[in-house]
Amino acid sequence: MAVSKKDEGRGSGIIRPFGNLECYEYHMLQLRFLGNTIVSCRYTLPAALLADADRHHGVVVARVEDAIARVVLEHAALRIDVVNADSKRPAWVGVERVDFAHHVRWEEGGGGGAEDSSEAKLREIIERRLNEPEANLAKRPGWRVLVLHGRGGSGPFLDIVFDYSHGLGDGTSGKIFHETLLRLLNTPPPTSAEPQSPLTNRVLTIPPTAAPLPPAVEKLAKFPVSAKFALSTAWKELRPPSFSPGTAAQAHWAPIRTTPYRTRFRSFDVSREDTARILAACRAHGTTLTGLLHALLLVCMAARVPAGSAAAFTGSTALDLRRHLAASAGLDPRRTMADYVSQTVHEFDAELVRRIRGVSDDGDPTAPARAEIMWSCAARVRREIQKRLDRGLKNDLVGLMRLVPDWRAQFRAEAGKPRVYSFVVSNLGVLDGGGGDAESWGIAHSVFAISAEVVGAAFQVSPISVKGGALCVSCSWQDCAVDAGLAGAVVADLELWLRFLGKP
Repeated sequence: MAVSKKDEGRGSGIIRPFGNLECYEYHMLQLRFLGNTIVSCRYTLPAALLADADRHHGVVVARVEDAIARVVLEHAALRIDVVNADSKRPAWVGVERVDFAHHVRWEEGGGGGAEDSSEAKLREIIERRLNEPEANLAKRPGWRVLVLHGRGGSGPFLDIVFDYSHGLGDGTSGKIFHETLLRLLNTPPPTSAEPQSPLTNRVLTIPPTAAPLPPAVEKLAKFPVSAKFALSTAWKELRPPSFSPGTAAQAHWAPIRTTPYRTRFRSFDVSREDTARILAACRAHGTTLTGLLHALLLVCMAARVPAGSAAAFTGSTALDLRRHLAASAGLDPRRTMADYVSQTVHEFDAELVRRIRGVSDDGDPTAPARAEIMWSCAARVRREIQKRLDRGLKNDLVGLMRLVPDWRAQFRAEAGKPRVYSFVVSNLGVLDGGGGDAESWGIAHSVFAISAEVVGAAFQVSPISVKGGALCVSCSWQDCAVDAGLAGAVVADLELWLRFLGKP
């Protein structure tokens, strides 16, 4: 067991029961309907450590582990475990210690000093860790860090792979972890007059003064729900399979399969210069990168999925709710690791899909007529997202989650229905990696990877970029549920489109 619970047998260490969204995420993990979430960042070392990295290896290890320990002390989500795991509403329990022997590992990156080798190993590790259940279950680590030593053209670097249970936090939480870690790496080490490293023999003892676990999202704000929204959405989401009529947008091309569960993962980078041109084109067409990715996925899937299998498509966008949550004494949601996420839906009807498929492209997937439809769709998605944001927390799906008494039963029922969503875009935006000062730690690159969701979207796209750096676009899907050849073709088409749009 990776953590030591406070008086677990007597229950005096219980902090609070799971919130509604936490139950949703945890029970998906428990059923093996979801895997891990990963945010990985490539850290550049200060000049003083670059000069002789091998000689300073021990210093680097101590500095990084000390900073990770301080991240754990700042974020209560990293020092909790689960009790009553088999109940309908488990609870969070505090821990006394976190043993880094179970949570933090160090490995060599790609061999021979070749950056390509480091990239290949990183991709392999991310796919493997997306599928490992160890970070999901009670009495196991809820998070892990793997540090890979690498060497590129500008010298040594560290790939720090943070993978964690979605029950502990959403995608933004992984970004917050790295932002906090970078800040603490660049915080001067304590002087002799100040407390030394919180680690002793790689064990972190949690002081009683550590910050408390933040409340569940429904305890931080009201989620008003109109009667019309409640009735229509509850019936659509909660009705039994026998009462689920077919629609043209259902993803019959990617049937729900509960086994085998395995996430397949691919990613590609778009250079800083190309990304800048793509964003300028988005602004000129009244959209954003998220809107553009939805439109490109629609165009790519309309071209690749046979019309007989998909006459229309439904997509969704992950929405960070922190913008709607007010800060208070001791809690700033924008800097808090927690499950504060929702989604909004985009429907692309059969007439639109027929128009896309009807474009004569002469073998050119980026034909001007298709690009015109694509930009129109991208602008529409942007308007839909903005309308949803302007509505605040009213008529949000999180407000209806209290109607589900048992998420495991609900997920098993959903597994018997047709898949609703063909694709989802979860955009973490831009991470400020610093790096302007040669004497400081910096982040040069980041990867955001999400695991397949058995009853969720068939195809997942998760972009992230570092300020002033390349855009990384990750794609994931469930093996055996999505045809490997189709998924590979969609990834290739998506990359082709972005490179075309980024050309000078």
